[in-house]
Amino acid sequence: MLLISYGFGLFLAALVLLYYLVPGRFQWVLLLAASYLFYLIGGGIYILYPMATTVSTWLLARRIGRITRQSKEYMRKQEWTRQQKKEYQLQVKKTQRRWMIFGLAFNFGILAVLKYTNFVLGNVNGLLRVFGADGEFALAGWLLPLGISYYTFQSMGYLIDVYYRKYEPEKSLARFALFVSFFPQLTAGPIGRYDQMNEELYAEHSFCSENLRLGFERMLWGYLKKLVVADRLGPAVVTVISAPEVYDGIYVLLGMIGYTVWMYADFSGGIDIVLGAAEMFGIHLAENFERPFFSRNLGEFWRRWHISLMTWLREYIFYPVSMSRAAKKLSELTGGFFGKEAARKIPVYFGSVVVWLTAGIWHGASWNFVAWGMANCIVMLASQECAGLYRAYHKRFSFSNAKGYRYFEMIRTFFLFACLEMFEYYSFGNVFLMFGNMVSTARFSQLFDGRWSALGLGRADLLAAGVGILLMFLVSVWQEKGRHVRRTIEEMPWLLHYGFIFGMCMMVLIVGVYGHGYDASQFIYNQF
Repeated sequence: MLLISYGFGLFLAALVLLYYLVPGRFQWVLLLAASYLFYLIGGGIYILYPMATTVSTWLLARRIGRITRQSKEYMRKQEWTRQQKKEYQLQVKKTQRRWMIFGLAFNFGILAVLKYTNFVLGNVNGLLRVFGADGEFALAGWLLPLGISYYTFQSMGYLIDVYYRKYEPEKSLARFALFVSFFPQLTAGPIGRYDQMNEELYAEHSFCSENLRLGFERMLWGYLKKLVVADRLGPAVVTVISAPEVYDGIYVLLGMIGYTVWMYADFSGGIDIVLGAAEMFGIHLAENFERPFFSRNLGEFWRRWHISLMTWLREYIFYPVSMSRAAKKLSELTGGFFGKEAARKIPVYFGSVVVWLTAGIWHGASWNFVAWGMANCIVMLASQECAGLYRAYHKRFSFSNAKGYRYFEMIRTFFLFACLEMFEYYSFGNVFLMFGNMVSTARFSQLFDGRWSALGLGRADLLAAGVGILLMFLVSVWQEKGRHVRRTIEEMPWLLHYGFIFGMCMMVLIVGVYGHGYDASQFIYNQF
């Protein structure tokens, strides 16, 4: 069941009605049943995978929590020295670490096998052909379970938190199952944290018309992004980036910009629908975007884009890896070659490489995404190394502190991000070839040489997409200035308020794209 299908609308409406009719103590049970029904409709037998992750993670977290309680009770009965207590605690953590590692290996193993087996086999077959070997391995024919990367990362974050004793493990398997499978999140995230979700997820919620209205308006905004902008640009963008031998010159630039806008409208639109649907039940999920195109550098950009994933990678990979024994030993080994100053940065480099390699692989099982992750890593590390130069530059040239220069930095960051995205859709060699071709041969006259007509974007399409993009931009500008857009709309005279909402509804229903020979109902990030 897809988020923009009529079936989802009916499903959500019926569920909201039932949710406020049943006794409050049963509301979370209804959400759990609805979440599993949602997955059964969309994933069928593949529901066994999230169930396996749910049960295994719950059992292991309970086991780790039980060890913690038993060890504390045992220590209270002993008359030990401080050293003896420390040694015992180390043994306890070692045992708990084994259970945690088992859980990580089991669940990430499922993700790796299902998502990356064909990638590995394809590379092995390529090597066999290079060396002239006969035969090759047959590729696996299984499908990827819905949202597997999201619920796996969310569950493993919970297991790691329990191991570090950030909170007690959930006693109820059913309640934990709702945390893993809450249906709006399954399709596009965000990746939630148990300590941030548990209170609202299981709380009793009284009927509140404001939650329904605000949730509907948030969903409507997501549908506008998706149907008016993303699905109108998508087919044209795919045509351009899929045929570099045909669409060169200025089309490389248009494809680069179009791909970035398309992806943002599609992904953030999906998140808006998810957050709006959850808000109808009185549940507020974490924001996943914070106006990333107003960022002044790439580091800031990645703190504003796909926030839940980048936060997860920072907390559960970067910090543990950069502070690990392996990182410290690597720093010690390189100290004699590069000096102590450079050696101190090795843990940061090591952690950054692991994070961006993971981010690339998470996004897709292909070398394109590995290259994309490593390209981002190189640019980010280079920016960190040049931080002193940047500070000296801003201090030396006063114009760099002016408002106009800030706009330049935003535009620069947008194009830097768009350039790095080229690694996602061009082969590694073609990225540099097409970038050079764009710089050297792009001419405005190329738009009138007949290739544009094959993209299927007429004047009406451009007008509709342009209006949608303009609305997205104006809302972002308003928010970036610290103004609350939703509150501003609420404070309008009721006729203007509902006239604005009605206008958005008509724009989605009349101007929205519902498929012209392509699947307009599939979100880009559903594949994860």
